[in-house]
Amino acid sequence: MDESKMKRKISSWTVLQSICMLGALISITAGYWSQSMNTFALGLLFMYLNSMLFALKKWNKRFVFGMLHVTFFTFLLSRPIIGMFRGTKWWNASSQQAENIWFALGLLFLALISLFAGGVIIEKYDDRKQKSRMKAKAAERSKDKSLVAFLQLVSLCVFGVSIIFYLIQQIEPLLIIGRGNYLEYYNGFQSKLPGIIHTIASFHKYSLCIFLATLPKKGKAFVPLAIFEISAIPSLLLGLRNLIMLNSLFILIYYWLRDKIREEDEKKWLGKIESILLIITIPGTLIFMAVYAPIRVGNAVSIKNPFMILTDFFIGQGVSFDAMAIAYGYRAGIRTLRPKNYTFGGMIDYIKHGTIGQKLFGSIPIPSGNNEIAGKISNNFSHNFSYISYPEEYFKGHGRGSSYILETYFDFGYIGVIIFSIILGIITIAMVHWFGKKVLSSTIILICLTTIFFMPRAEATGWLTFIVTLQFWACVGACYLGAFICTKCGWIQKILKFLHLYPKECQGEIS
Repeated sequence: MDESKMKRKISSWTVLQSICMLGALISITAGYWSQSMNTFALGLLFMYLNSMLFALKKWNKRFVFGMLHVTFFTFLLSRPIIGMFRGTKWWNASSQQAENIWFALGLLFLALISLFAGGVIIEKYDDRKQKSRMKAKAAERSKDKSLVAFLQLVSLCVFGVSIIFYLIQQIEPLLIIGRGNYLEYYNGFQSKLPGIIHTIASFHKYSLCIFLATLPKKGKAFVPLAIFEISAIPSLLLGLRNLIMLNSLFILIYYWLRDKIREEDEKKWLGKIESILLIITIPGTLIFMAVYAPIRVGNAVSIKNPFMILTDFFIGQGVSFDAMAIAYGYRAGIRTLRPKNYTFGGMIDYIKHGTIGQKLFGSIPIPSGNNEIAGKISNNFSHNFSYISYPEEYFKGHGRGSSYILETYFDFGYIGVIIFSIILGIITIAMVHWFGKKVLSSTIILICLTTIFFMPRAEATGWLTFIVTLQFWACVGACYLGAFICTKCGWIQKILKFLHLYPKECQGEIS
């Protein structure tokens, strides 16, 4: 009886997905041939619903895939779809020619269907590997318990120290340029702090992810995660909303990850209390972020009902759709700054224009903020695009932003968007399967998850650039070396026991 119910349930999901996919193909085709942007937008909505149904069908395995689609809608789909329902001529908002709007719509369709294809591909492959992976994961957890226990302690200590330096770094612009002056911050704010403070501050995210990758108990993880969330408040006061949203999303994803791999005797990470708080806080947070947009620049908030505030929030965030259309209009100008590679731009600029690159290649450093060097020389699409499309506003601190879709298109054309989106769909589901198997791979996954959801309006590989930085490997090396020393030095163990910091997992294992 239960099996038949399950089959009917699965079948209903499949039917709904099939309806959405069919609706997408019909609407996309009809919209293109009739040149009806609203009909095409309806097709995008059907395609998006198909992907979300795919994610919801097995949410415990596909929640990273699903949350990426939430931000995809927020940054790229919200304007055309909300405009379609409102009956407005939303395609005129960016004052672009029709061919530019069609370009943006076409790229969105390619990205959506390719993301879905990637998810299907990895699921078909992974189903065959599921049983062997679970056995390997259980065996891996039983190895080197003492090293992992000390790694948890050392990484927590590194986080405790580095978060102080990070807060100093975050508070500095707030003290110098004041609350709400985020444009001045983007317009070339230069820190006066010594470089060593910035280096140690960069360890806070890496050490936190190492700590979380050791799978601490829920109670032990609460305080570091709470501090991590609070650390984004100075940025919010400055007028920057993205950091606190990304930190909040990261914490939610981590709770889901831990529930995914928890043992039967473990406490549920996202229990009833957390779920209720989540349901209550999400609408309130979205409303706050919407009304904060005018507040941060000193404007009054017009009184509207909550539904209108939420729709205005999504329309405001959906400016990245307009950026796609505008970028196509300026494609000739953007290409005058080439040869460049935007897809791996962050990594290239770090290696070529960083400290080591300056010494090896004699290259010049790229200053922070909006400036001519970043606008012309860097491999950063956002800076190049903004510098070419409206230089006067760019130097005032404004920017048009970017998108992984635009960057892969300008580098590799339509085929680049398709292949990259397929790979991205694979990665977002594979992350959940790989998490918890090994500490280092889990650390890398967690660090990726701190920024990957911003991809629809950010760099194609910005979420992965840390992998080539000296700071990341220095932090990893320091934590692992510290943990190894703790396992070998008896006098350190005695000090830890005296301070009541000796890991319980190591009791009786090390003498």
